[in-house]
Amino acid sequence: MFNKLIKITIMAALVAAFTCDQAMAKANILMGKRLFNSYCAVCHGNDGKGAGPLSAKLQTKNPPADLTGDKYQSKSVDDLLKIIQGYSRADSAMPKWENVIPEGNMRALSEYVLSLTQTDVRLRGDERLGREIFRLSCVACHGPQGDGGGVLAKLLKVKMINYKTKPLTSINDDELIKIITKGKGEFMPGWEGTLASEEVKDVAAYVRSLYKR
Repeated sequence: MFNKLIKITIMAALVAAFTCDQAMAKANILMGKRLFNSYCAVCHGNDGKGAGPLSAKLQTKNPPADLTGDKYQSKSVDDLLKIIQGYSRADSAMPKWENVIPEGNMRALSEYVLSLTQTDVRLRGDERLGREIFRLSCVACHGPQGDGGGVLAKLLKVKMINYKTKPLTSINDDELIKIITKGKGEFMPGWEGTLASEEVKDVAAYVRSLYKR
């Protein structure tokens, strides 16, 4: 009995440590995303493919890189950190960020670059930002807690999904993004043109986070 209790305690500690590591990794990626949007998207684009609004105006031999390609996605966090710091940039307009961004933040930025090809919307979107967008745009139907009890839903007598108790297992992330963007059915409006593509991902990430096992 005592040995069994020790094993259970060890397993619980391992699960807690793994969950903590996952939470820290996600926090780093989301910090990196905010840094990327502030410093990098103007050249590399919000999607990291190199078509930012400034890229066409740069008079340089080598345009901003597509960070979603194998050349960069196959690198380690440390390799990307060196590039962001500004090493070996003789033939590029890439700024040296080592004197502007703290190393810890540059590491988070490197982790975000490696997440650009991730398919999990909880990594592609920022739940914190999504929560605020949801509060401003979605609560009339879906309710402030995402339980489907919004005022407009009640007035229209429309039954909404309770995101807190029902996981959206039948809808993959791309489908969820499409529904938010284009709308669905008689009452779900499309938010294309009102929300930017990044904001749609943020809302989708927040909606995914509402379900608690």
